[in-house]
Amino acid sequence: MSYRTIVNKVLRRLRESSVSADWIGDLAGNTEVDDYVQLIGDYVNEAKLSVEDAWKWTTLRSVVTITTSSATNAYTITGATNRSKVLQVIDNTNNFTLKLMSDEQFYDYKFIGNQTDSNPIAYRINGTTMDFYPQPSGTFDIKVHIVIPQTDLTEAATEMTVPELPVVLAAYALALAERGEDGGAGVGIVAARFDSTLSDAITQDESRTVNETVWYAS
Repeated sequence: MSYRTIVNKVLRRLRESSVSADWIGDLAGNTEVDDYVQLIGDYVNEAKLSVEDAWKWTTLRSVVTITTSSATNAYTITGATNRSKVLQVIDNTNNFTLKLMSDEQFYDYKFIGNQTDSNPIAYRINGTTMDFYPQPSGTFDIKVHIVIPQTDLTEAATEMTVPELPVVLAAYALALAERGEDGGAGVGIVAARFDSTLSDAITQDESRTVNETVWYAS
């Protein structure tokens, strides 16, 4: 569903006029649409962020390749943001799954004793950077299975990748709260509908995975 379509779905719920045609370029500051439409556009992006952060959506998953080099420990994860979630890290060269290491473990191993460069067996996340332990001794093909949220929607035709109904309802709730009242559905009712639709969407998406919401006692 396009950004313009989502904005219009929110505007109709507010009994406001829809945007009849695609705007040119970014919505923010665009003279082709009024300030209120731009505000709704901001609410849509805020709602999208909340929905994206609520679950590891399969539509946001990808595999990023890191190619290591000798004596280099830190690598930028291409496309990642501070909101990204790493699901799995595999040394494709040696057919080995790397384990997540805590900061405490990482610094203990890094600074206590002598570290010998070798095949990485663990990793830690530092923002959008991945550090390996041990430090790589050469070239390894590392596959990072990661959730990367979509950037903010700006242009009319941009398609959103997470389920649209929770985003529409969350943006609608934000708009109702800004108005104070709307003469129709109250903020609480809309917020409850958002919670319900988000839960349903997560359940549906989780069915495409295996045991990602199953926890086992240690």
